[in-house]
Amino acid sequence: MSNKSFRGIHPPDMKFATSSVPVEAVSVPAGFELYISLAQHIGAPARPVVTKEQPVRAGEQIAEANGFISANIHSPVDGTVTAVDVFVDYPGNTRTSAIVIKTADNQSGDFVRLPEALLADTARAAGIVGMGGAMFPSHVKLSPKEQLDTLIVNGVECEPFLTCDHRLMLERTSHLISGTLTIKEALKLKKAVIGIEANKPDAADAVRRAAKDRLEVILLPLKYPQGGERQLIKSVTGREVPEGKLPAELGVLVHNVSTVLAVYDAMYGHKPLTHRVVTVTGDVKQPKNLLVPIGMSISHLIDLCGGAVGEIEKVILGGPMTGFAVQSLNIPVYKGMNGVVVYTKKSGKDITPPVLPCIRCSRCVDACPAGLSPVMLENFAAQEMYEELAAWKLLSCIECSACNYVCPSSRPLKNLFRLAKKQTTAVAAKRA
Repeated sequence: MSNKSFRGIHPPDMKFATSSVPVEAVSVPAGFELYISLAQHIGAPARPVVTKEQPVRAGEQIAEANGFISANIHSPVDGTVTAVDVFVDYPGNTRTSAIVIKTADNQSGDFVRLPEALLADTARAAGIVGMGGAMFPSHVKLSPKEQLDTLIVNGVECEPFLTCDHRLMLERTSHLISGTLTIKEALKLKKAVIGIEANKPDAADAVRRAAKDRLEVILLPLKYPQGGERQLIKSVTGREVPEGKLPAELGVLVHNVSTVLAVYDAMYGHKPLTHRVVTVTGDVKQPKNLLVPIGMSISHLIDLCGGAVGEIEKVILGGPMTGFAVQSLNIPVYKGMNGVVVYTKKSGKDITPPVLPCIRCSRCVDACPAGLSPVMLENFAAQEMYEELAAWKLLSCIECSACNYVCPSSRPLKNLFRLAKKQTTAVAAKRA
């Protein structure tokens, strides 16, 4: 077990409801409409390449990458395009353009296959993005300018409640190993490591048995956010990524388990990224890990789990630490959505604690895995002191919510820092 460490916290993992529940593939009813967002990734939204009333096949490209930092999008089903450039709800209480596809009565069971190509070209053609939540186009990371030496596959899944990667490590073990070795060999890397947190010993054992001596499997201590990219690199290699530097500059490439499996499917199954596994849990009648098509609404996912147990108070996309609370259940599944956590009203009480004044206890400083001072950053952000925010390294904040978790006054620090980072970046760009 790795003994390299960083500051962090130890929230309860809350994975018991779904960690032993196998992935269930969801079929799409005839006449069902999928709302497929054009913003499935970091960077420029994709550009539609289909028109209204056009029939499409499963796997057919319906939108193309609109630049290098962008990603292709494909239809998950056989069907007909019923609308292009309509607006749909999106995390962050925003809206984004989408393509609507109505499912055909009869599904062929086949899909449009990708042509054979090299690794990065295949990832680009398949529309693969980081599926742990970051949604960075994978072909960019698979086309490094720097000489890399180490691949780390992130099997940590440190967010409470989420178990989709855990189940995939158990159910698609051999594919995960093949996908990892494919990336290692294509990029001529010296070493490949799969990092798994200690609360998943069954997954670690399964991966270790399948890997044999072809790659290294490291069991990592329970600490949040162990799955953060920079924290994972430090835990596995001992290398620290300096502020303003990228992991590639230290010779390291990190990919999430689901992303590596998407690479495997594209390289060996010639299949574009059209579905993903989502953990639907919390206050639902039957928590599940569901393999669902991109574009299915989260309200339908909740229904597939028997509905909520009581009146819904809050729904978070992703995990409770880094995810987004949403105001609409019409948000469609996107490539980076790994979880839907449902909270219901309990005895008429509001589950959100009151926000109290900061008492300067410095618990947030002790907990911050990025080594920042949240108490000072909050002061500067409240006063819109952007130079001070930059000097105190606000842009190194990974928005992990460790500061929120330990704060006895329930200060909404993560959301404040998320907004302040955007403002700080905008001011710096304007002045430059």
